[in-house]
Amino acid sequence: MKYLPICLLFLGALFQESDSITVMSVDLGSEWMKIAIVKPGVPMEIVLNKETKRKTEVAVALKDGERLFGSAAVAQGVRFPKNTYVYMLELLAKKMDNPIVQEYKKRYPYYELVEDPVTGYVQFRHDENTIYSPEELLAMTLNYSKSLAEEYAQQSVDSTIITVPVYFNQAERSMLLYAANLAGLPSSQIMDVSTAAALNYGVFRRNDINASATYILFYDMGATSTTAAVVAYEIVKVNGITDPQLSIKGVGFDRTLGGSEIEFRLREHLIKEFDAKKKTKSDVRTSPKAMAKLLKEARRLKLVLSANAEHNARVESLIDDEDFSTRVSRETLEELCSDLWPRVAKPLQESLLSASITMDSVSKVILVGGGTRVPKVQEMLLAETGLSALGKSLNADEAPALGASYEAAARSKAFRVKTFHVKAGATYPIDVAFDRVTTHDNGTTTTKNIKKTLFQRNNPYPQRKVITFNRFYNDFNFYVSYGDLKFLSSDQMSIFGTKNLTKVSLQGVDVAYETHGNKNDTESKGIKAHFRMDADGILNLEEVEAVFETNATNATAAEEEEPPLSEDEASTLEKLKNSFSNIFSGSEEAAKEAEPDAAKEESGSEKQEEKASDEKKEPENETAEEKTKEKADPKPETLEKNDTIANATETKPKKPKKLKISLTINRTEDRLDFLEHSSEVTELSKERLQALAEVDALKVAREEAMNALESYIYDKQDKAYQEDYEKAMNTTEAEEIPKALREASDWMFELEDEVAPEVYKEKLTELKKLARPWLLRVKERRDVEPLLAEMETMFNYTSHFINAIEALPEDKQIYTEVEINVLKKLYNESVTWKNETLKKQRAIESHSNNILKPDDLKTKMGGLNREIQYLLNKARTAKPKPPPKKSNSTESAGESATNGTKTVETPEEEKESVTPSPDVTEEPTTEHSEEEKTEETTETAEEATAEKEETTDETTTDPPKQEL
Repeated sequence: MKYLPICLLFLGALFQESDSITVMSVDLGSEWMKIAIVKPGVPMEIVLNKETKRKTEVAVALKDGERLFGSAAVAQGVRFPKNTYVYMLELLAKKMDNPIVQEYKKRYPYYELVEDPVTGYVQFRHDENTIYSPEELLAMTLNYSKSLAEEYAQQSVDSTIITVPVYFNQAERSMLLYAANLAGLPSSQIMDVSTAAALNYGVFRRNDINASATYILFYDMGATSTTAAVVAYEIVKVNGITDPQLSIKGVGFDRTLGGSEIEFRLREHLIKEFDAKKKTKSDVRTSPKAMAKLLKEARRLKLVLSANAEHNARVESLIDDEDFSTRVSRETLEELCSDLWPRVAKPLQESLLSASITMDSVSKVILVGGGTRVPKVQEMLLAETGLSALGKSLNADEAPALGASYEAAARSKAFRVKTFHVKAGATYPIDVAFDRVTTHDNGTTTTKNIKKTLFQRNNPYPQRKVITFNRFYNDFNFYVSYGDLKFLSSDQMSIFGTKNLTKVSLQGVDVAYETHGNKNDTESKGIKAHFRMDADGILNLEEVEAVFETNATNATAAEEEEPPLSEDEASTLEKLKNSFSNIFSGSEEAAKEAEPDAAKEESGSEKQEEKASDEKKEPENETAEEKTKEKADPKPETLEKNDTIANATETKPKKPKKLKISLTINRTEDRLDFLEHSSEVTELSKERLQALAEVDALKVAREEAMNALESYIYDKQDKAYQEDYEKAMNTTEAEEIPKALREASDWMFELEDEVAPEVYKEKLTELKKLARPWLLRVKERRDVEPLLAEMETMFNYTSHFINAIEALPEDKQIYTEVEINVLKKLYNESVTWKNETLKKQRAIESHSNNILKPDDLKTKMGGLNREIQYLLNKARTAKPKPPPKKSNSTESAGESATNGTKTVETPEEEKESVTPSPDVTEEPTTEHSEEEKTEETTETAEEATAEKEETTDETTTDPPKQEL
């Protein structure tokens, strides 16, 4: 990998309470969960659990008020299967008659499932006094994932994204968010598994994405379900900036086809093989422990047969102390699942049909999920796609978690990542229905039910839409429900549940019309309902308002002439006219193009409205541009009359401006698909989970304190027999310390009831206090040895340093006599102290307290080191001294030599340089002062010395001397 296509910059100024921040993602599956984090300096990393594994079992075991998670819970589930809960995700928002619940009861007969008397949802009866709902058990798991992430990151988690299957409907998504709320996950959001995997694929291949759409199909077979998604990658320009984008174009799924189905069929085969051997009269199916053991062996067998042709299945003491073993081949496994293999390709076919493309348009088929490792599954996919090979470039287990962590960082305000637009698709269409009552001339009335599609299948989200209800003057109701679900099979439809979503009752419509609708200068624009499908894929009704238009009071402004339009403006208006005419003429392609981009919609720059037409008596689309113009300068007839646009460039009087009046309409929403828990039930659940969390925390603290005490006892008992430690004990310690350690060990062994962590800590403190002098003696002696060697090295260095600076000639000496004497004195005192103290130390008994201590050695070396550093720093900044001035006698002699008759030979170069030019008049010579002469002489001497040194460096073969 040449580069990491992620730019994560922590903006610490945004958070004053914490120096750093972490976001996390949880790929929550039915059997496993994978956790990923992003924190400053750590982009997209998988969290390791306490067993240092990269994925954790989604299992919760509750026994005697304590909880176990992950592999510990699964291990306990073999012994106590009734108290260990697995595969809770599929039970969210399910009632007792749902086929998923009925199949769950057959697979796990030892669970006692009951119905919530208020919501009708399924629950687990744990014991006579305790009932847990699937969302509470999932909340425990999610809270555990948060603790793992925070422990791994060593920071608190700021926000979380949880992946969900693409087929989850509104009720299931809402229930999962409810569970995240119970778990206390901060800023929880959800993301489809297919979208997360596609994002992980795209961010590492952004340089391969271009302006033309490339279609990739992601096939994901998990533990309980199979999904397929067609994803388009392309470069798009948003707000003038070009970035890559992925769009979900179509999905297909099978909610009951997964790896667990193969496991349960293998378990059934093992049961038949055991019964055939007739080793016991007991029925294996009546024993929860035996069934749990067989299921565990079936899971192992499935994994082994994915890579081997056959393998031995073995279970010790299955029932009645009878062992069981049998030989199973891959061929047998394929025969057991013969009816499943034809279903493997159906999600892929449905995704292509949903995306309206063929397999020829798909570049690759990428495998995701553990179930795709089954050889027969890959064989069926190759046969269906006609490809020579399937894409295995993604980590089948970790891709969704990593992709969701990237999205979590992108949504967080604490990180800045390279933009990658994500446009998820609505799996199910959503309609709005209402009754239109028409009064005829004869006084009779007829009622017509009108339906309008609010979100089509695969409609990108997040996105806002508006439905306008015209000719409603009194309070009325409308209904939100799923649209055409014919693409679901009868089995899938029975699992899906109700099609109805919400009943909305409006109050105050008549009052709004009485206030503004009866005025002559006021025009009604209808009742507008603002919907938004958020990033979680959940539909929300944000606002309902009655809209009116009235003439502006500023008559002067209305009478002003409108300036003529330029050619560019006229051309722009012509393009707008064509765009809007295409939309209102029913062109599907144009309507799709007019749909707001998800990224723009989030910033509030675009909205797509749906307007109920009086002529058709059905709501039609109204774009965000119309709404913006409607607020500023609405012209309701402009876009419907071609002659107005055609004459837009002509000078004409400006039409009277209109003002928009909006009145909020009160509403009551009754959810029909999802019964939310009351605030009392929610608070009770939080209190129960908090109480369990406190028990867990107390248990962890107790175990840590107990382990610390036990480790200390065993360690010191072992040290008491080591030679160094044994010699360091005096007579009293040799008697008291082993005795105290034995008593503490016996005390821990004889404890019948669990005690508070503080009790263990107090006992540990007592032992440490007793053993501290003994342990300190040994530690000091061991620490002294390397310090003595270090001190000897420092002494040698100091001695050489003193000799070197004393050997400097007087004219080169940069240190004063006082500085040299201070160093020599400190050096001599340190050497004397070391020798005397070491002599005393060697004279004492081994069990006596030390005289030579590490801290004293460090103090002595520190003082000597500071003095040497001072002198070294002075040498770095010192300048060479100028030579002393010459005496008067010397100067006179120099003058005599200069004025004498003796001539000094001048080199040819110097002769040429001093010969005056014939064109230059020679200036009279001025005698220099004695000081100037001295300076000139000094400079000349230094230059000569430098030249000599340069010549020596070039010709000598001896290595240069090392300078201090």
